[in-house]
Amino acid sequence: MSIVEMQKIHIVSVREHKDQILKCLQKNEVLDIQSVSEAESLPISAEELSKYEYHLAEIKSAITFLESAGQIKRSFIETFIPPKEEISEEELVQTCREFKCPEIVKKCSELENRLANLKNLKIKLQTEHDKLLPWRKFEVPLNTLTCTVKTCVVLGSIKTKLFREFKNKIERATEAVEIKLVNKTKEGTYLAMVYLAAQAQFFADLLSKTDFNQITLPITENIPKQEITRIGVLLSEIEIETKEILAEARGLGRHLIRLKYMYDYTLENKAGLEIKQKLADTDYTFIIEGWIKKADFNKLKQQLSKVTNESEIFKIEAAPGEKPPIVLKNPAILSPFELITKIYGTPRSEEFDPSIPLSFFFALFFGICLGDFGYGLILAAVSIFFLKKYRLPEGGKKLFQLFLLGGGVSALVGILTGSYLGLSPEQIPAVLLPLKNFLSSIQIVDPVKSPLTMLVLSLTLGVVQILFGIFIQMLQRIKNKQIVSAILDDGLWIFFLGSLVFLIVSNALSLQTVQIASRMSLAGTVALVLTQGRHKKNILQKFFSGLLSLYKVSGYMGDTLSYSRLLALGMSTTIIGSVINLLAGMVKGVPVLGLLLMMALLIFGHLFNLLVGTLGAFVHSTRLQMVEFFSKFYEGGGREFRPYKREAEYTILRR
Repeated sequence: MSIVEMQKIHIVSVREHKDQILKCLQKNEVLDIQSVSEAESLPISAEELSKYEYHLAEIKSAITFLESAGQIKRSFIETFIPPKEEISEEELVQTCREFKCPEIVKKCSELENRLANLKNLKIKLQTEHDKLLPWRKFEVPLNTLTCTVKTCVVLGSIKTKLFREFKNKIERATEAVEIKLVNKTKEGTYLAMVYLAAQAQFFADLLSKTDFNQITLPITENIPKQEITRIGVLLSEIEIETKEILAEARGLGRHLIRLKYMYDYTLENKAGLEIKQKLADTDYTFIIEGWIKKADFNKLKQQLSKVTNESEIFKIEAAPGEKPPIVLKNPAILSPFELITKIYGTPRSEEFDPSIPLSFFFALFFGICLGDFGYGLILAAVSIFFLKKYRLPEGGKKLFQLFLLGGGVSALVGILTGSYLGLSPEQIPAVLLPLKNFLSSIQIVDPVKSPLTMLVLSLTLGVVQILFGIFIQMLQRIKNKQIVSAILDDGLWIFFLGSLVFLIVSNALSLQTVQIASRMSLAGTVALVLTQGRHKKNILQKFFSGLLSLYKVSGYMGDTLSYSRLLALGMSTTIIGSVINLLAGMVKGVPVLGLLLMMALLIFGHLFNLLVGTLGAFVHSTRLQMVEFFSKFYEGGGREFRPYKREAEYTILRR
């Protein structure tokens, strides 16, 4: 629940050591470098940066082209978690210096352009080929199908069912026309019509009032059949040339790994250039300004002393109104819940980190929503596999750690609610009788048979979390020395809402504490009316403002009802699992294929239910934190700590 204390510093050294010091900072990843206040930085032209960006775009294009030409297939998992090559810094620099990158990039660009031109030509020829096919029996050179001084020719098609009506309409309108039927299919009829040039406008107007679709064919000395053959030959030649280009591109695929090295090397140089823009330079020295964790100050000082003795670190004060970047520090087992906090927004320096307060509720809500022992174990096992097998980015690692914890809680909830891959303890095979009896004895509730019990539990958890959120708000105000507001705006609401819950429970269970609960609720109501309008000017405004504040109760009731989704999601996972088992049992009796159908239905059905259930559990548990819980005390909006470090897309440096 802690936000790490930060310190703003200046690093001062002579200009000769700039690159070594920046490299040291990059390797240690401890300093969030900022632009030096009120100082001139080294002028770097926009052209210089754009040159890097253009070079990166060229290399990325070459990489994409070679991967496509080589038809490099990635597994489903690698699509989301691309593998990275591990290499030492010395090997990377040496490879990039020796690699003739511009030549390879230029060659890739040429091949890609040739392929694009061939593709466009193929599309054009294929269009002409398809357009000519219906006219293949038309034994007339295509260059003769044009207008002369006395006659005009028009080609086109019309729906076959409309042909007779169309022909009669044309012949009634004019006798100076000849209609030749060229081809006829079930869908369309293709026609060639010759008419007098003097009637061109009249004929054009006449055709515009029909469903006739005019067609323009390429102008050539060939008849349609010959032109179709010629285009077919060209298409074959394009296919051959395309294969040759792709073969040449696959040959260039041997340079793919070095292109990736070059991309990361260039990306790192560009990042270094951008960082240098933030520094302050004089003729002989330079200054680096940034934020560091207080605990890392001495460590950085020690590391810089190994680079040069001609440098010094100074602690400085933040500028007026400047806020430090935020670093969250939580116990290792609870750090995955920082992901939920950061999705909403990094906390500000004057706020509490909500990661620990939400951790218990998120894990429990996730477990209730998924709510099955088998699904929980499978999810936990899959999460362990990903964490062990793949080198995940920080966000991906925390996500699977969340799934691991959520899967564990889901398995526990599944035991307590009696759900084992959609089976209840009573449905477990008789051969497991001892286990069956044990599981039945530890089951405390069946959500399907006792939905009201689960609903009450869900709403109770909602009340507890909402009150806890208001309590955190009160602590936060006390921390910021807003004592009066903490007591009157938060403490009174906790008392009032708690007394309402006490009153509802007392009435529901017919307890003798009803009168005490009523008096507590009345006292809370009076206190809120008298205090919530205290900032208003006159007594009437104070009274009515305090009275209207009671309307917030409806908001709290709506928030509480939102927790009923825990019941709905938990029941849906169990019921869908039961239906899958039922359907699998029904197809088991199908002759020959029954067993295979049953296994397929069980595997794919439960896998689908697990995926949908996990997604629903994550999304809705997250929503309850962000909407119902965070709204009581948390705003976010802090700037996350981003230390200067190596940026890379394809490689990892071997330490």
